[in-house]
Amino acid sequence: MKIHLPSEHENARIEMLPLIDVVFCILTFFILAAVSLTRQQAITLNLPQASTSQAQSQKMLVVSIDPAGQLFVDKDPVNRSELYERLATYLKTNPQGMVILRASQVVSYNEVIQVLDLLRSVGGSRVALATQPVEKPVLSTEPSPLTGE
Repeated sequence: MKIHLPSEHENARIEMLPLIDVVFCILTFFILAAVSLTRQQAITLNLPQASTSQAQSQKMLVVSIDPAGQLFVDKDPVNRSELYERLATYLKTNPQGMVILRASQVVSYNEVIQVLDLLRSVGGSRVALATQPVEKPVLSTEPSPLTGE
């Protein structure tokens, strides 16, 4: 009498756990790649608001002044002499490059003018002041509860 034993080939199946591990590794790679492509160019500041602000899309160097008066080029803290050297190097390699000055709302007007003067002494004639766009109020068609209109 011949006994038919099930072979290992008949019960072949796909294991899901290794497949899930591979998918999560690929997902992690794409998340890290996306984060590295969208690096922030400057430190976080509370900027003044302006209704006519526009986003800049050209090559630029970001100079920031934090609330304590510390100067930064991109995210690197610098003193005034280092700022002068970095600006001179940037403007030498990018003669039409733009310099963006990001100053906190609480920084004194005098500090902003001193940095602008430094930018002009290097030859930076293309300087923009960074602002935040003003949030536009939402117009409602419903009557106001205060005025009844």
